[in-house]
Order: sequence, then structure tokens, then C-alpha cells
Amino acid sequence: MSWLKILIIRHGMSLGNQAGRMMGQLDDALSPEGERQAQQLAAYLVQYAGRPTALYSSPLERAAQTAACLAEQLNMTVTYHGGLKELHGGIFQGLTWAEAKQRYPQKCKQLESSLGWIPVPEAESPQDGYQRAIHVLRELTSRHANGDDIWVMSHAGLMQHLISALLGSDRSWGMAIAHTSMFEFWIDHDRWSDHGPDRWNTERWKIRRFNDTEHLDQR
Repeated sequence: MSWLKILIIRHGMSLGNQAGRMMGQLDDALSPEGERQAQQLAAYLVQYAGRPTALYSSPLERAAQTAACLAEQLNMTVTYHGGLKELHGGIFQGLTWAEAKQRYPQKCKQLESSLGWIPVPEAESPQDGYQRAIHVLRELTSRHANGDDIWVMSHAGLMQHLISALLGSDRSWGMAIAHTSMFEFWIDHDRWSDHGPDRWNTERWKIRRFNDTEHLDQR
């Protein structure tokens, strides 16, 4: 059977990640560890996954650098998609939590005292992130068909929504997503929009990888 294969990947560790900063949609480069992770990812995928039909990436530097490492090994171009950017962190962008607590003590106290959603000024809401993820997936699945293999480079915050949307969930699920971790889904594109019995047929929809870091040496 022919499938539309979708591989969703988190970028390598960035300098901001290493410093514990909430980067959101700010640009920052890969750290030396992130560069190593990207190289290991590229070597693994070239050996075991072949060449995709298309390689999409967030344009933010940490994702673009990771995608460029793949593209160089595959001798192909990257298509940058603004919808794949990380969730906007509003007033917290670029800060560590300690810095945020110093600058915005009341807001941080609110956030620490409740699990309920509390708006952060200028930040993207979780619902907005989920809707953006749905829009991106609709666009990509409209461009591609069974037989295509697409790789998508994004960020942990948005990936939680992308994965929930792809699974058809009515809510987003929190999960720890490792740097360069891979999530691979195979779908029968011809029946993707059907509402009949095949919607529940597990032969039509396959999860092949979930938070997979097999390519890393774990040192």
C-alpha cells in the first residue's frame, strides 16, 4: 500500500535552550551540542530513511540550521514555512524563568499558583497555536498525496499541537520532546477526509516513530 508519510522533527539544542531561555519566536543559533545532534540526525536519516519528497522548516535560525544539515546531506532545498515557528512567548521571550520572576513577579506568581491557562501579555494562546497547527497540516496534506514522504522541522511547543491535530484529538497533549526527536506518521491520504468505517480502521493510519532519538549517541 502507498502512504503519505509525515516525519515531524524538533530542531537541535540552541544556545537559548542551553541557557534555559524562553526563546519563543526569537532567533538563536544551534549550540555546539545542537550542531552535533543535527549531524547525527542527518547521518541517520540519510542511511535509513532515504530522500524525502519535500523538506519543510520553520524559518527560525535553530530550526533552519538543523534543516540545512539535512538538506546538505541530501542535496536538496528547504521550504521555509512561517506557520512552523515556535509559539510566541510574549513578554517572556528571551528571558530565563528567574529573569521573568524579577521583571514580572505578579504574573509569574499567578502562573506558578495555578494549572489553569493564564494569558501572558503579547503571547500566542494555546488555542491559537492549535489552530495554526491545523492550518499548517491542512496546507501540507493538500499539497501532497500517497507516495509522498515529507519531513517537517519545527519546535517543541508547536509540535505538541501539530501532533494532537494530526491525531485528530480535541485537545492538545503535553509531552517532553527531546532535541532532534522524530515523530513519524503514515496516513492513507485518499481516505483522510472520509467519515465512514475506515476512519477507525487502524490499517489506514500508522504511528511509526514517537519521540524517537535512536540516532543520538546519548552521551
